[in-house]
Amino acid sequence: MERSNFYLNKWFLDFIGNNGETMIFYSAKLSWKGLSVFYASWIDHNPQSGVTIKSHFFNVKIPEIKDNFISWHDDKFEIQGTWKAVDNPIYARLFESDGGYLDWNCFQPASEVHLKIKDKHIYGKGYVEQLILTTPPWHIPMDDLRWGRFHSLHDTIVWIEIRKEHKQQWLWYNGEKIMNCKIEDDQIISTEKHFILKLNRNIVLESEKKIFQVVQKLLNYLPGFNKLIPSQFLMADNHKWVSIAELQKSNSTIIQGMAIHEWVNFNAKNQ
Repeated sequence: MERSNFYLNKWFLDFIGNNGETMIFYSAKLSWKGLSVFYASWIDHNPQSGVTIKSHFFNVKIPEIKDNFISWHDDKFEIQGTWKAVDNPIYARLFESDGGYLDWNCFQPASEVHLKIKDKHIYGKGYVEQLILTTPPWHIPMDDLRWGRFHSLHDTIVWIEIRKEHKQQWLWYNGEKIMNCKIEDDQIISTEKHFILKLNRNIVLESEKKIFQVVQKLLNYLPGFNKLIPSQFLMADNHKWVSIAELQKSNSTIIQGMAIHEWVNFNAKNQ
């Protein structure tokens, strides 16, 4: 198989404030057949006003890394942010073939975050990852994708699972890679480390056909791009939640924290 002319550099940065306000920022560059387009998105959940989502394609900045800090700003959103690492980074190659690869760079499994939104300063906890994809994502065999991150005062858990005929999973508990976990939308169970993480999914950030919606906007910049994509991938259902989570360890101690997690169903009906 020849190398693909597809390239995606996609950043995910999140924030959870002390009052429960949750934000997710995406900053991405997609290249295809010599054309490039930048994309930025902002998901904001406010306990009083609910969820708002904004996106644009103009003057998008890619995050910058310097020592233990990652900074990002967006002039259209009027946002400046700084993420300071409080955990060591995690790296994994999630997929590789003759046509390309998917690298997952979790630069900050846990962060201290300072955001300036217009003239307002807010502080909280966060997380930063980057995906580098050199083959179209629909070339990766998967029926289901689950991803999530959990923070408490002293514990961090990050997980990814891809299911097809078999499942592949990656999970790190306080920086240690753990094998053979049970990963579901409402709980994570490790018999090896004797813990259960319960996820209540009480806040829905997204529940839609997000890939279809983003691709429709991309067609203004990459004409014909949608014709390459299998309908099953294009019409996938995406569910993203914020959970008040409970981590129960073998000593019966229950620790409360916050989780952001998602399930992408590539077997959804094409409705």
